[in-house]
Amino acid sequence: MISVLTNFAYCIFLIGGIIILGLGFSIWQTQQNQQALTKRFVNSNVPTLFVHGWSGSLRSEKEIVSSAEISGAATRRMIVRVHSNGRISVTGTIKPWMKNPIIMVRMDNNRAGEVQYTHWLTQVTKMLKHKYHVNQLNFVGHSMGAYAVIYYNLLNGNQKDLPRVNKLCVIAGPYDGIMNNHKSNQPTSGPLVQLWDDAPNQNKILATGRPKIIHPEYRMLYRLRNNFPRQARVLNIYGNLGNGSNSDGVVTTASALSLGYVLRDHVSFYQTFQAFGPKAQHSELHNNNLAVNKILTEFLWAKNYKDNSASELDQ
Repeated sequence: MISVLTNFAYCIFLIGGIIILGLGFSIWQTQQNQQALTKRFVNSNVPTLFVHGWSGSLRSEKEIVSSAEISGAATRRMIVRVHSNGRISVTGTIKPWMKNPIIMVRMDNNRAGEVQYTHWLTQVTKMLKHKYHVNQLNFVGHSMGAYAVIYYNLLNGNQKDLPRVNKLCVIAGPYDGIMNNHKSNQPTSGPLVQLWDDAPNQNKILATGRPKIIHPEYRMLYRLRNNFPRQARVLNIYGNLGNGSNSDGVVTTASALSLGYVLRDHVSFYQTFQAFGPKAQHSELHNNNLAVNKILTEFLWAKNYKDNSASELDQ
């Protein structure tokens, strides 16, 4: 009987020891991982605002945001919903102690166009400034959301009643035209029809950097170029399917790259990144595209991001 009790006590001691060792190793590993993340990513309370494009939704932003979270770089903290009548509702919060918080914006009327998007963004950022004391912002925009992010900063500059812009990552922005693919979600009447005014290989970037064809929506951006916040750092991501269209299937490379002529000499840093191949399709650029996820995360939050990182990762 004594022998049985002794063996039982020994087993309990052994199991307890294994559990303690396991917990100790887990804590040590967590600390090591945390130290690695601390070395790799900035610890900033500057929120990053994600803006979807035409016909988009929170689902459009989900993959990129999830990738940033998995990497340990940032965490989603707030969803801002802009109702069709312009009313704003908020889920979650932003606090000064939060590390690299992400704010996802949902436009209920997701076919309102880039000008209306811009006016709504202005209301959103004013709310963040006055209610949540957000003094600086990063922006990520896809497609028409990218155009809206650029137009927002051209329209508002460094207004004191708005957060000061830090970094902008724009993806597949149609700054000088959208390809007319006769899709069912394209407008068939009204002023927005004229935005679908491009075709494959119709336009090109000249040696001066200026696009050969200037569409009205591009002229609007160019006229405001001197207003753009000079402290901003901009990463312009665009897609090329490699099928001869020189486009991502929706936005031509000329339209995407025309942004450079607007921003040159007006920002502290401007860089382009081309995604190439089937995964460079317009919607696939934000749909678990590993190259895009990597460069976006590094640009926004990495401590050691190099100015030539984008060209090194060009695929």
